[in-house]
Amino acid sequence: MLAIQGMPLHTRSLSVALSPLRSDRWLARGDVIDLRKNGFVPSTYDLQPSGIIHSMNIELELDPGSLEILEIRVAQPFVAIEASPETGGECCRDPAPRLLDLTGEKLDEDFGGRLGAVFGGPRGCSHLLTLFQLMASTIPRAAALERARVEREGRSPRPEERFFRRSLFLDGHERDDRTIDVAVQLADTHSRPIGPREPVLERLALSHEIKLQARIDRKRFQIETLTAGERSRTPETVGRAAWTRHDARLAPLVGVPLIPGLARRIFALVEGDPLARPLRDVLLQLAPGFIQVMAALMDAHFEQKAREPEGGATEAPAVANIGGNANSCYMWRTEGSILRSWAQRDEERGAS
Repeated sequence: MLAIQGMPLHTRSLSVALSPLRSDRWLARGDVIDLRKNGFVPSTYDLQPSGIIHSMNIELELDPGSLEILEIRVAQPFVAIEASPETGGECCRDPAPRLLDLTGEKLDEDFGGRLGAVFGGPRGCSHLLTLFQLMASTIPRAAALERARVEREGRSPRPEERFFRRSLFLDGHERDDRTIDVAVQLADTHSRPIGPREPVLERLALSHEIKLQARIDRKRFQIETLTAGERSRTPETVGRAAWTRHDARLAPLVGVPLIPGLARRIFALVEGDPLARPLRDVLLQLAPGFIQVMAALMDAHFEQKAREPEGGATEAPAVANIGGNANSCYMWRTEGSILRSWAQRDEERGAS
């Protein structure tokens, strides 16, 4: 299905799991992990080596009927920028408490706009925002599947027995000095409760998968090729479920840039088709995931600069600076300590 080639650069993993805490409360947990497999990147005050770059999670306690958010918990064990004198004591964890303001909101069609207003751009963390957006899309789908299953089968899961998990992986590989291969794989697994003597495969209520491959022009951030397939399986169809190809549907995205404007094109592509929402969720990971992939190629930038006549390493391009452009997140807001200190440094260099 996928034919990725080249040197592994980066893997992003996103997951969303749901289980009942009791009959009137569900727990939803989302995780995002970024694993850099190549090179190093200059941070604000240090070199950020390969390894885990981000590890963050969000837990929501929900009313299973209305999908009202009853409690929110956020943890960020690994962040790109820790507090230091160079950051004025600021770090990537600072904006997370803003997410608590969404307590009492419902995960309805308008939730994405409310989430963006509270936590988008310089108000939040782009990685937590990406995770929460995926949770907000995933949970209503999982809830609909589970309600229909319980109504059909009459058996509810035990407390803390997981009934749904979405796993989404993005992998970037350096194909050559011009192109990056990107693979995105989604797996939705809906489970049913079973008795102690029932076959384990009977736990499977539904397996839904999407596999997507893109070839990206790394100089222009442009999609050169884009293919995808989708299939659903039940215990009865595990051995014979066929893949449905989406290549023709995705053709309008070939030749367009990843940044900016891809999200708008994706929403237009699937507008009015609720069955295409898992495909939409996969496509929406391309741009934020690709930024992480590109950061794993900074070695080439420094090697090139070292070979230039003046020699020596210089500042990395803006896209490599962990968070990206000004106001893309809290740490890179224009009035923040990092950009203000950089502006002051540039002024001092100009004066000398």
